[in-house]
Amino acid sequence: MLYAYIFLGAGILILSILFRLAAVFRLTIPLLYALVVPTLLSDWYYAHYTLANVIWYVLLAVTVLSWVYSLVRKLSAIMERRRREKEKEEILIQRVREAGRNGGGIVHIDDLQD
Repeated sequence: MLYAYIFLGAGILILSILFRLAAVFRLTIPLLYALVVPTLLSDWYYAHYTLANVIWYVLLAVTVLSWVYSLVRKLSAIMERRRREKEKEEILIQRVREAGRNGGGIVHIDDLQD
């Protein structure tokens, strides 16, 4: 009986880790589908095997699209930040040149800081 409790606890621990990883990678709904449909709806699953697999692939495709969307947003944010930094560098270079032409002096950078 002790072994049953150990296996039950290990199974729950593995499921917990699996669902935590699925949540991190946004695979919770496809994972639930993969666990629930073949076990609880097995008659329907085997009667409509092709449809069930198409639904599974669509869920995975939506997940991959969400990854791509997040990646594009992250890259565009990085590019925008880099563009702003370049603009600030150009402004600073222009101010240093103007200060040099005017015989030296102070270059104000207060408005260039984030």
